[in-house]
Amino acid sequence: MKGLEGHKVLITGGSTGIGLEIAKLMLDYGAKVVINSHTHSLSEDDLADLKKRGEIHYLLADLSLVDVPEKLIADAADLLGGLDCLINNAGCFVDKADFFDNSFEDFDKTFNLNVRGYFLLSQAFAKLVGDSQENPSIICTGSTNSIQAEKGSVLYDTSKGAILMFIKSLAVELAPMGIRVNGIAPGLVYTPMSSGVKEHPEKVKLIENQIPLGHIGSPEDIAGAACFLASSLSSYITGQMIYIDGGSTAQQIIWELRNK
Repeated sequence: MKGLEGHKVLITGGSTGIGLEIAKLMLDYGAKVVINSHTHSLSEDDLADLKKRGEIHYLLADLSLVDVPEKLIADAADLLGGLDCLINNAGCFVDKADFFDNSFEDFDKTFNLNVRGYFLLSQAFAKLVGDSQENPSIICTGSTNSIQAEKGSVLYDTSKGAILMFIKSLAVELAPMGIRVNGIAPGLVYTPMSSGVKEHPEKVKLIENQIPLGHIGSPEDIAGAACFLASSLSSYITGQMIYIDGGSTAQQIIWELRNK
């Protein structure tokens, strides 16, 4: 893809799911990549596959801690000789089914990673980027939950709503520096966080009936949009969120069941 050859990219939460697929595609397009996770969650098979594709580095860091994001940016830049793109992807979902069971600790865990982590990483990245750097950008993983509420998901939904405005506001703030800020917002996608839905075929059928394209997404469906937003093909795009949801946010009430 135009403008990704040699591009130096940090992907947080890059050891599984959406982050891992973004890393694979970035490498296929010639980027140099650092991925991060807070535990040893990258399998040996996945690491071997990544190494076959290109230059890849793996760093452990818990981005919910206030002093870690700046160090991760510095460490990634040292490994790659600078950074051109930050992909804020690490996140968590800890909501209890009953709203009243959510604790202060649950609130902190959600916002420390899903919001504060993005803020601190983006701030450190922007300080690092030079004025002459070509096509620097920040990409944040949001969610369709930023504009559509989901029952049993108050903390997560609110954190993703914050990220939607964070993208817009930061895009305005960093535009004079030439740093673009955009987001990708998956709908329901089969990832380690949501894979349990497969165990309930009746739920899968119910969900797929509400998606115009008729099926739940995969991490591979998301990766292309991230690469596009990091590339020079999107050089005049900033402050935007791309919803990748099979069309689910485009419709209202479904009046009949679809026969498949």
